[in-house]
Amino acid sequence: MNKKGKIPKVIPLCYPDNYVWKGSKGVLEKKGKRRGHLVVCEEAIDFLRTIEGPICPVAVTGPARCGKSYIASQLIEPRPQDTVFKTSHKQTPETMGIWISTDVFKKKMKNKAEMSVVIMDTEGLGAFNAYSQDDLQLFSLMALLSSVLVYNSRGSLTSEDIKQLSWVSTLGDMIHGERDGKTSKCREDDFIRFFPNFMWLLRDVSLAFILERDGEEKEVEVKEYILEEVLKLEKETAMTSKAVKELNSYRRAVLKSFPIFDAVKLPLPSMDPKVLAKMDKGANHNRLNPLFVSEVDHFVERCGKLMKPKKAWPYVGNITGRQYAELLKQYVTAFASPGGMLQINTVSHKVIETLLYEVRSDAFDDYKANMAAFAESALPCATYEVINAHNKYRYKAMRMFEQSSKYINDADRLHSYRQSLKDLMATYDKDDCHKCIGGHLDKILMSNERKSEALCKKLVEDLVAEELRPLIDAERSEDEISLKIAEVERLYKAKARGPYIWDVYKTDLAKKIVTISGVASTFKDKKKENVLKEEEELKEKEKAREEMRNTQIQEDETMLKSRQEDIIKQEKQIEDDYNESSEAILAQVAQLVRTHSVLARELQEVKAKLEEETKKMKEELNRKKKQIR
Repeated sequence: MNKKGKIPKVIPLCYPDNYVWKGSKGVLEKKGKRRGHLVVCEEAIDFLRTIEGPICPVAVTGPARCGKSYIASQLIEPRPQDTVFKTSHKQTPETMGIWISTDVFKKKMKNKAEMSVVIMDTEGLGAFNAYSQDDLQLFSLMALLSSVLVYNSRGSLTSEDIKQLSWVSTLGDMIHGERDGKTSKCREDDFIRFFPNFMWLLRDVSLAFILERDGEEKEVEVKEYILEEVLKLEKETAMTSKAVKELNSYRRAVLKSFPIFDAVKLPLPSMDPKVLAKMDKGANHNRLNPLFVSEVDHFVERCGKLMKPKKAWPYVGNITGRQYAELLKQYVTAFASPGGMLQINTVSHKVIETLLYEVRSDAFDDYKANMAAFAESALPCATYEVINAHNKYRYKAMRMFEQSSKYINDADRLHSYRQSLKDLMATYDKDDCHKCIGGHLDKILMSNERKSEALCKKLVEDLVAEELRPLIDAERSEDEISLKIAEVERLYKAKARGPYIWDVYKTDLAKKIVTISGVASTFKDKKKENVLKEEEELKEKEKAREEMRNTQIQEDETMLKSRQEDIIKQEKQIEDDYNESSEAILAQVAQLVRTHSVLARELQEVKAKLEEETKKMKEELNRKKKQIR
C-alpha cells in the first residue's frame, strides 16, 4: 500500500530478484546488477486472495518496445482515461517482471455466472538486457497463469514471430505431468486442458492480408491469413530440411496448445512523434488516428469473447483469486528452483492441499467464533441448546466450506478435508453416535458442565445463606423452616441452569436440606423440653404459692385469734373499770343521798345523767368492738 493506505492501481505479481518493491512509493527499485530468478510480491498475493469466485486473468506479452502497456490498459473496464500501466518511449524497458491491475471488473460466463477479470502487463521479450532463459520463464508463466494470452507484436509477420512463439514447443521440456501413474513430459494435447485462449495482435500494420482464392487474390482477416499462410504446416518427406521440420514443430505447438486462436491488426496510432510520445494521456485521445481508435475497440470486443475462467490442470477446475495466488507462488518457486523444472501434478496437488487447508481453517474458525459468541452469552445452559447451536453453526461452516471449495474437483481430497472439518468440530463414539468424544463441541460441552456445576453449587450456597440460615439462627419452628425449604427448592429449580441441575440438586442441596431438617427437629425437641420444664416450674411455683397462701392463712387466723383474745381482755377490762367506777359512784351517791337529803333531787338528776352517760359509754364500747373485729 502507498502512504495513504490505498492499493496502487498496478502492482507487480512477480519481479526479478535484483529489484525491491517499495509499496509505499509504488515503484520497483533496483538493488543489484546481476539478475537471477523471479520473486513473488506478497502485496499482490494479498490482493489476489481477496478476489472471490472464478478469476479470468488476461495477459499481454510479446516483444519489447511494442506498446504492450498501452494495450493492457485499454483492456480494463471501464476504460481508464489515462494509461494505467506505465509506458515509456525510451529504449530502456519500463516494465520488469509481471504486473497486474487492481481494477477488477466482472464478466458474464456462458452459464450466466460472473467471473472477475484482471489485466496483466509483462516485461517485453527479447530485450537487449535480458537472457533467453528469462524470456522463456516469463512466457511460460504467462501461458500458465492467463485465461487469455495477448501476443502483441509490431509490423509485418515474419519467421521471427514464429520463432518467438517457439517457446510453446519448449514448454514440454519444462513442464512435467503424470500419465498412467508415471511422471513424464507434458504433451501438446495436455496443454490445451489448462492453456489460455490466444490472441495475436499485430501493431502498426498498413499492408493488406491477401490470399489466393479460386484463382483470385482476396483480402482476408488476419486470423484467416495466419492460419492458412503463416501457421500452415508444410509437407514433410524424407528430404525435408531440418529447418522446415523445426518450423513445423513450432507451428504445430501453437495450433495444438491453445484452445482458441484469434488475431487482429491495428494501424499506426499516429504519424506525429509528439502524439505517440503522449498516447498514455487521455487528453490526447482525439489526436489519435480514428481508424486506430475504432480498431482498438474492435480488438477489445474480440478479446472479451475469448475471456473464460482460469483452470488449472489436472484436478482443479475454475479457480478463485485465493487459488490463483497459491498457483502463482508454486509456479514461481518451481521455476526458481535448480533446473527450473515444473512438476504440474505436484503444483496442482500443493495448490489443492493449501487451498483446502485454508478453506477448512476459515470454515472452522468461523464455527469456533460463532460457538465462542454463543458460549459467552448462553453458558451454562441445557445440553440440547449447545447441540442446537453446534448443528446451526456446523451447517453454516459446512456451507462455507462447500462454497469456497466448489471449484476444486479433486473428489478424494475434498472428501478427506470435508471429513476432517467435521471431526474438528465434533467426533462421536462409534458405538453411540449421540455421544460426543472429541472436537471443539466436546470442549464446549465440558465447559458447559463445569460452568453449570459451579453455578448450581454457588446457587445452593447463596439460597441456604439468604433464605434458610436466618431461620436457623433464629431457631424458628419446624413448620416455618419446612415452608422455607420448599421455597428454596422452587427458587433453585427456577434459577439453576445446565446439565448439572439435578446432580447438584440430588447431592449438595439434598444434603443441606437433610441437615437443616435435622436441626429443625432438634429445635422442636428442645422446645418441647423447655415447655415441660416451664410446666414443672409453674407447678413448683404454684405449689410454693399455695404453701405461702396456707401459711399466710394460718398466720392470719393466729393473729385474728390473738386480736380477738386481746379484744375480749380489753372488753373485760373496760367492763371491770366501768363496774368499778359505777359502784364507786353509786356508793358515793348513796352516801350523799344519805348524808345530804337536800341534795337528793339533784342526785336523782345526776343519776339520770349518769345512767344516760353509762348508756352512751356502752354504745361506744360496742362500736369499738365492732371496729376491732
